[in-house]
Amino acid sequence: MKIFILPSWYPYPSKPVNGTFFKDHAEALAEAGHQVVSVATEIVSLHEFFRVRKDLGMRTFEEKGVKTYQHLIVNRHPKQPEAFYRHYRKLLKELLDSAIAREGKPDLIHVHSSLWAGAALASYKLNIPFIVSEHLKEFLIYKGFSDFQQQLIQDCYHNAEAVISPSTAVEKRIRQYFKLPETCRSYVVGNMVDTDFFKPAGSKPFVNRFTFLVVAMLRPEKRIDKIIEAFISIGNTHLAKIRVVGDGPEYRHLVETAQSCSLTRQVEFIRETGRDVVLKNLQKADVCMLYSAMETFGVSLVEAMSCGVPVIAGNIGGANDFVNESNGILVPVDNPIELQDAMKVMIEHPQKYDRKKIREDIVKRYDKKVIIKKLEEIYAGIINK
Repeated sequence: MKIFILPSWYPYPSKPVNGTFFKDHAEALAEAGHQVVSVATEIVSLHEFFRVRKDLGMRTFEEKGVKTYQHLIVNRHPKQPEAFYRHYRKLLKELLDSAIAREGKPDLIHVHSSLWAGAALASYKLNIPFIVSEHLKEFLIYKGFSDFQQQLIQDCYHNAEAVISPSTAVEKRIRQYFKLPETCRSYVVGNMVDTDFFKPAGSKPFVNRFTFLVVAMLRPEKRIDKIIEAFISIGNTHLAKIRVVGDGPEYRHLVETAQSCSLTRQVEFIRETGRDVVLKNLQKADVCMLYSAMETFGVSLVEAMSCGVPVIAGNIGGANDFVNESNGILVPVDNPIELQDAMKVMIEHPQKYDRKKIREDIVKRYDKKVIIKKLEEIYAGIINK
């Protein structure tokens, strides 16, 4: 099949972790033998100009079997969403027309996020079937979208052949807040994990303290400060530590939280990013944690379990689909006592979890070959309809 991928955001040299899942998805399809073209237009904030200026403009390149057409510009219409969208829609249409002229018409277009690529594509009326995968956390927030955004999403669904949610929690909210026509099917397909890469070390590296690992962008909704605060009594009574891998606007606040909790020696920050850094730390971890206010999937948890690491997760969002008594503990959000109790259970009863079985279950459910097969079945059903 010839598949075009339209991501609403995508990696570029100065921001290589931007939309890495979309890039992985395209490369996995190409590896499976499909002809794959990515078409990515993105408008970035004026505040990012000096960081991204070398990447501005159009570029075309091929990597791991995926031909990519990319256009990056600075937002000319801050705080004017309708003007922003009109500009985005025009730019994406020009880039998509160029890609089709050079590569030929695709059998199907797979869009990542109705905002903004899905809504724009729906407006073109190209007579090419398309599906949209949703990823935004706003689907899990009551009135998370403006009226304008809500209408764009609805217009996208009226023209799409299918909507794919990363978790049952997201699918439930989409059905609750939007009307899916009979012509638009709904599927739940989790994010893929490269289980050949994310795997346990031959022997677990020696670490002198029981290690709780957090892998996340350091943003307020990740609520890493709540994990640090819940760790106070544990840090005083157990030989344990928290290691935070990631970077973001909350870094300074989290450092200050650790200091105010007298945990500077027991909370460690690693601001490097990249798969190699994540893998190295997962292989050393005893537990991986994610305690977000909302989480559409929770890929860091699945990567941890692919390494055989048990997890602690908040019970809102995607984690409900894959965390159970055999691989971890689900904790009610805004319940610091239960969060603290879960951490104690992990320290005091590590033998409860079979790391080999944890990995085996994830390989069966979320390995990239498994997810690609599910997508291929969806694609074929739509193309052959």
